[in-house]
Amino acid sequence: MESNKFGVHEITDMRELVNFKGACLSQAKSRLEKVENPELKLLVQDSIQKGKQSLNQMKELLITASTQLKQ
Repeated sequence: MESNKFGVHEITDMRELVNFKGACLSQAKSRLEKVENPELKLLVQDSIQKGKQSLNQMKELLITASTQLKQ
């Protein structure tokens, strides 16, 4: 049976992942302006979009985990 509770180490790891993902997105956005190849530009744009979705999901999990930890 799976537990919906998060441990302190999992919350810490998730925070590190959120920070890392945010840095990656920031870097991808800044490099997008320099991409000239249309196919590569589409790939980078797709990567940015998917990265934003992942980051939002991780943030939601982090909020849930932090709320559970306070209880």
